[in-house]
Amino acid sequence: MSVSQAAGMLKQAEDILILTHRRPDGDTTGCAGALCRGLRQIGKTAYVLPNSEITRRYAPLIDGLYPPESWQPRFVVTTDIADFNLFPDNALMYQDRVDLVIDHHRSNPGIGRMNLIRPEAGACAEIVYDVMMALGITFTEGIARCIYVAASTDTGCFKYSNTVPHTLRVAAACLETGLDGGEINRELFEVKSWPRFQMERIIFDTMRFFHDKKIALATLYRKDINRVGADMDDLDAIAALPRQIDGVQAGLTLTENEDGSVKASVRTTKEIDASAICRKCGGGGHLRAGGASFPPDVDMPQAIQLILQAAEEVYQESRI
Repeated sequence: MSVSQAAGMLKQAEDILILTHRRPDGDTTGCAGALCRGLRQIGKTAYVLPNSEITRRYAPLIDGLYPPESWQPRFVVTTDIADFNLFPDNALMYQDRVDLVIDHHRSNPGIGRMNLIRPEAGACAEIVYDVMMALGITFTEGIARCIYVAASTDTGCFKYSNTVPHTLRVAAACLETGLDGGEINRELFEVKSWPRFQMERIIFDTMRFFHDKKIALATLYRKDINRVGADMDDLDAIAALPRQIDGVQAGLTLTENEDGSVKASVRTTKEIDASAICRKCGGGGHLRAGGASFPPDVDMPQAIQLILQAAEEVYQESRI
């Protein structure tokens, strides 16, 4: 559907609930926070469903936007959610009730009754911005902060290849509200907690390389995460580190969850499709960034073999 059609749906909707995905990043959280504030600005009753996995870095974007305990939605929107397996546990009841999907993942099959999916967008924030403009919402500094964080985090501070001209136009609109983009960039991309510094050291010390250093593998074991006291906020965007090594085309990061299961994060250069690697492991994502979660019975050694096999296959296919 078009932006104007999505705006028309929201204009007619009442009692709107906005959902974010598991392990919420800046894009899903910022989009939800901006859209909720914008809808309230035009007189709508709107809330964001609480997400237990929200980190301290992004929690302020949706603080104060949670629904009262007895409230029930009549219209459900998702922001930056590509598949039902990304629904938090408390959102599973809404799987069959999603009225509008706003997303930029090309792997999204269209999980809602109506779907606004634009894979060419660098961040879902760009689409939410366009919808809000179509609704006539005034772009306040509070809304701008949500959109700026969403756009900047999903594009690596606008340096990843998914950054497109519209991404920068949206960022410029944010700065025109008086937002201090430089300070936000410093907080998001430069300042490191002590646990984060230690986790980065572990990654660089233990990273392994394959195919003449074209593929890099980093593993984060739970014992090391717990030892340094790292939380989800400290691990945010850590998957980008292996790809920083000169010559690496596919950076694979495996993280052991608290329950012993393993998740994979893949970041690639223009030569390799990250989502293709992740699809072989039951996941998906974008051309340069993807992810997958392995079944509970797959331990770290097995996950290493599976992700390396998938990367090997895609790497070989890319050379044909």
